[in-house]
Amino acid sequence: MVIERIRRFCWLSTRNYKTLQIFLYFVKFLRPALPQQLGTEYYRKNSSWNLEPNICPCDIELLEYLKKNSIENKIIFHFGTGSHHIVGLENQKLSKPNEVIGITASVSEHQAYVNFSLKEPGLMKYYKVIFGDIYTLTDRCLPLLDMVTLFHLCEFYLPEEASFVHHDDESLLELFLEKLNFGGKIFFFTKSFAWEKALSIVQSFEKKGRIEKVEEYKSLLVYTKKPDSKITGV
Repeated sequence: MVIERIRRFCWLSTRNYKTLQIFLYFVKFLRPALPQQLGTEYYRKNSSWNLEPNICPCDIELLEYLKKNSIENKIIFHFGTGSHHIVGLENQKLSKPNEVIGITASVSEHQAYVNFSLKEPGLMKYYKVIFGDIYTLTDRCLPLLDMVTLFHLCEFYLPEEASFVHHDDESLLELFLEKLNFGGKIFFFTKSFAWEKALSIVQSFEKKGRIEKVEEYKSLLVYTKKPDSKITGV
């Protein structure tokens, strides 16, 4: 906790010095770092997130949740794959694997997916990874979904790039709610670096009757959309 506070202080105190932030990222002090610190171009070309359960356990906890609840043969959208791609790799071991669609804005994370796929040809059968900005997605390019992981809500949106995308964080949540099948679930990660901001959006959707919390699992909050909910100017 102390280390994370120091990192956050460093982010805030160096936010006007991009070169310094890039250096701190390079020496692995500021990790994970976001586009807000590094700039979109540098982030996409150089950022990569390895599996570090002590810092970011969301993917591990998701896999535990899937196994605990015997969740198989579902359609899952996974926001943020990491270079480890553990969700896709472990999913293929299930007797009836889920269809997992992942998205990453990191060149190296997508290349890692390509490398895994070349070594394990069966990986692509149930695990597809898009290289792209999640905020550019539309309902026309998404299937209906049973589960959505929005672990990194509010971590990547940049207002200055609004003209290049279709969504901000609020409308992104709305998009996935519209694509969620009846009884489907959306997952949030309470240890996200942007959780305070993401929480305010989640709470606003709760107040408007769009979603309701169904359970908690470790660092994950699990929500579903209310069957009688209607869009109310979100």
